[in-house]
Formats: sequence, C-alpha cells, structure tokens
Amino acid sequence: MKKFFASTVLSVVFSTSAFAAGPYGSINYGHWKGGAYIDDKTGVFTNCIVSAPYVSGINMYVMVDKNAQWSLGFSKDSWRLDKGLRFPIVLTFDGNSPAKVEAVAINHDLVFVPMPDDSQLIRDFRKSRRMSVYAAGQLFQFNLDGTSVILPSLANCVKIMRAGGLAAASNFVLRPMPRQAASNATDTGSLAPNSQPSQEYQVEAVELAYNFLMKAKLPEGRVLPRAETPVELASFGAVWKAGDATGFVRVIPGDATLKGLDVAATVIGNDAKACKGKFASGRMSEMVDSEIVFRGFASCEDSDGARGSQYFIVPRQKGGFVLFSVQTSPKIGQSNTIDNEAKITDFRKAAVVSVSAK
Repeated sequence: MKKFFASTVLSVVFSTSAFAAGPYGSINYGHWKGGAYIDDKTGVFTNCIVSAPYVSGINMYVMVDKNAQWSLGFSKDSWRLDKGLRFPIVLTFDGNSPAKVEAVAINHDLVFVPMPDDSQLIRDFRKSRRMSVYAAGQLFQFNLDGTSVILPSLANCVKIMRAGGLAAASNFVLRPMPRQAASNATDTGSLAPNSQPSQEYQVEAVELAYNFLMKAKLPEGRVLPRAETPVELASFGAVWKAGDATGFVRVIPGDATLKGLDVAATVIGNDAKACKGKFASGRMSEMVDSEIVFRGFASCEDSDGARGSQYFIVPRQKGGFVLFSVQTSPKIGQSNTIDNEAKITDFRKAAVVSVSAK
C-alpha cells in the first residue's frame, strides 16, 4: 500500500516528477489506515491519506491536501483504464439526492475524484452509512463505516503537519469520546447549562476549532492545549491563536427558545462591560450556503489599546449553537486584519463548513 501511494496517487496528482514519502504518523481507525505524506525530494508536507479495502476487491482512498481540499480515490487490480480518461460519476449517500462529479484515470487501475468544497457533500459523506457510485454503466456500493472519525482525523492530520512539520507527526485520530455526565461542570453562564455533558462539548469544540482554522486558512494557526484554556471555556470551548489573531469556539447547548441573535447580543454585551472607553457594536443574520449565520461585531478603544471582535453563531445540528470568535489587537499604525469584508466572508464560510462537517 505504501508503494502504491508513492508511485501513483502522490506522484501524479501533486507532481509529475516528485515522489512522496510516508506515511508519517498514523490514522488507524476501523478498516481505515493511513497517515501524512511529504514530497520525498523537498520534505514539504503534501497531504494526509487513508485507505480501506472492500470485499469487492476495490480499495477506497480519502485524501485531504495541505490546502484543505479533499478527494476520493478508487482502485481495483482487474480494471483496465486508459490513463488520463475523464468521465462523469454520480455519488448517492443513503439514497438521498445524487451528486455529479468528475473522475480521472490516473493509471489503468486507479481513479481519482477531486471533490467540490461543498458543506452538504462533506456532511453526507461523513454522516451516511452507505455510498453508491454510478460510473460507466456500473453501480458500486460502499459501506461508510468510520467516516465520522476519519474525516476530522484527516483534518487534524493536515493541521498538525502544517503547523509542526514532520517532527509533529503522531497519532492523528480524533476518537469519539463516550458520553459522560459532568458532576461538577464549570458554570459557564446562561448560554451553557452546567447539567450537560461538558467534556463531550469540549472535545467537539476542539474538533470544530481545528476545522475552522483549516478552512479559514489562518497563518500559523494552532489550538491551545487544555492546560492553556481559560477556566470559563474549559468544558465547552477551545481557544486558538494565529498570527496577530486569537479566538475561541464554544458549544452552546440549548432548546428552541434560544435565538441566534440573542447569543450575539450576549457576547457583545460582555464586550461592552469589559470596555472602559469608546465602544461600538452591531449584530445581524446572514445566509451562507443556505445556512443562517448570526453575526455580532464589536470594537473597543480604551487605555488597554484598540481591539476588535467578530462573532459567528451557527445553528448546531444537535440543538443550540456553535459560537466562533475572532479577535485582534492591532498595534499602532497597523490595520485590523479581521475587519475587511474579504476576511469576514472567509470566516463566515469557515464557520458554516466546520459545523456542517460535524
């Protein structure tokens, strides 16, 4: 399998002349196995890949490259394909609406399928039990056991390798945590009742933070270890840093009475209390990929300096919301890197995709 990756997928898809080395670290979960790969000549990280064999004789591959683009691959020894052949295929998840994508034959027995960065498609692949592939008049069926773990694990692999390089390669698997009732959960206020299984929420927030940093393409981004996470977020959130920006991701459990704009008003109100000088804020709701995003924003200028905050609140599939925070404190003479419309658009999109992929 290692030789297969080095001589086909990586050498052809990412570079026609360079060969890949790996796997480094590991992603082993169920029947999926893989890890991180680097360019064997330059040592530069290229992607993270897992593979799984099926009784039909087909191997399936899932890849996420260093730019957070994901792809599927299929191979079978008995196939005889013309190299470079492109053809349409139709993917169907659990019998839902089909998705049309294009496949390309890398060699006589390997098909490569670049997947669109579509939040619904990612969510379907991750949450579905079965996937049907219709191509060239043939129908193939695949069980998707373990995809709810391998997709976030691939994202974690990419994040760790981008931040720390080869020396950071390790076990990249983000295993699901068993549901536990936290007997003495930290009181996080009205937005997060302390009767909930807080450890599970904290694990969920860490995973969402990794996804957000990857999708927002923030430079040198990293999620802080639990020991460096403020007490008020230790059970329901995760904190990250990237360049001159910081932020957090917080899971806010709630029922139908909790409104997104109310969440935005609450966090803005907290900022207003903390600001001892000039303060401005606002809130609104916006549509991104047919999903509603509630946004709050605030700026403060006081004796501690200037600082700005953006909050993106996305409905959570299991109820409540996920709150994404992005904050900067620009130095004198520098512009605020999060207040331009292009970055706000990136953050909105990253928040939606991160929650949709859960």
